[in-house]
Amino acid sequence: MKKSLALSMIASTMIMAGGSIAPVEPVVVEAAPAATGTFGEALRNGKFTANIRAFYFDREYDDGDSDEKGIGRKPNSSTFTAGGILKYESAAYYGFKFGLAYYGNHKIGSVFDRADAAGASMLDNDGSYDDIAFLGEAYLQYDIGNTMFKIGRQQLSTPLIQGHDLRLLPSVYEAAIIRNKDIPDTMIELGFVDRYTGFTSRDNGFTDNKTSKDGLAYVSFSNQSIESLSIQGQYVKTLADTSSDGGSIAREVYTYIDATYALPFGDNTYIKAQYGTNSYFAAGADDSTLLGAKVGTTLFNMLDVAVLYDKISDNAYQAFESGPMYTDWQQGYGNYDPSTAIGGQIVVQAMDGLSLKFGYVDVNADEGTVRDDFTEFNFDGKYTINDWSNLRVRYSIKDQTDSSDREDRNDFRVIYYMNF
Repeated sequence: MKKSLALSMIASTMIMAGGSIAPVEPVVVEAAPAATGTFGEALRNGKFTANIRAFYFDREYDDGDSDEKGIGRKPNSSTFTAGGILKYESAAYYGFKFGLAYYGNHKIGSVFDRADAAGASMLDNDGSYDDIAFLGEAYLQYDIGNTMFKIGRQQLSTPLIQGHDLRLLPSVYEAAIIRNKDIPDTMIELGFVDRYTGFTSRDNGFTDNKTSKDGLAYVSFSNQSIESLSIQGQYVKTLADTSSDGGSIAREVYTYIDATYALPFGDNTYIKAQYGTNSYFAAGADDSTLLGAKVGTTLFNMLDVAVLYDKISDNAYQAFESGPMYTDWQQGYGNYDPSTAIGGQIVVQAMDGLSLKFGYVDVNADEGTVRDDFTEFNFDGKYTINDWSNLRVRYSIKDQTDSSDREDRNDFRVIYYMNF
């Protein structure tokens, strides 16, 4: 009954809203860019954008399964919220520009109580489940030639540190980065990250949510200089083994690299490979290793098919704030125990603007671990309504094995996007 009511509300909202290596070029030092107008003109020529979402989320647990495993009942979660990002970015003045953005997520209607959202990771995570509202971006950026400097609150987009955009708001960071593209077909980024908002910004700002008491540093890169091959990778170093409140930090170093090679046959045929590691602060702790592969192609100009594989060995693996694993439909909720995962996916380009993705994965935990032992079916449907709005429906069924210490669950999400 709750779900049908929520879907009616969402429908009403939508109706109302409507092979060779390239030679290395010599580095040219660029002069500082000249101003193209006054500072006032730079302000007037700035750009306002709005990325608005309405989001219905419903999670149902198998209570009987929870009782049988002796881990207690978890309450089902349902919530309907709306919000997003309202942003202003100035035009450039002597190469400088700045940006400011409001991040908000607000409960809609009275069908669901705030407490109903407890497990949905949508509203404030402090137990009050209040609306989320904070200054999500506030940065200063300077561009000169092929180099960009950016400092302040900002979104990041690297293999291991990114928006992790699974709910209504992405994760954002207080960071300083330098990005350079002087080497042809190559991007190199150096960064320092202090605080961040946590998973899906549910911590309602940057309050005491630090990477460690001294932050972390990273280097990230991407390269496409070899024909048909694209590579990206990242190295992340945590600069202290404790958090700002004295808690322990588990992982000292994160590494990751992946490569995609376009095969010279078929239609959009490719092979991908990924490799990652974690090293730990604890003495004697084994490093963890992630190894994965993905092969895909397009059939009949309308079916994208792929098979996927991931293997985690020796210790639990985790990205800092992202989900790079090929077999992880949910894009990474946390650390993953040693396990082997194999799966497949089909994306149907059913008609112009409509894609339907079906995925299945079977994860088998290594002997001695029980957390990550499950099968999961995932559906992800996307429809472009017009040039400023689109609709997405997601549904997943996650069945844990009898030996797992986690509960079976079904997740259902409907998201309506508006971008201006």
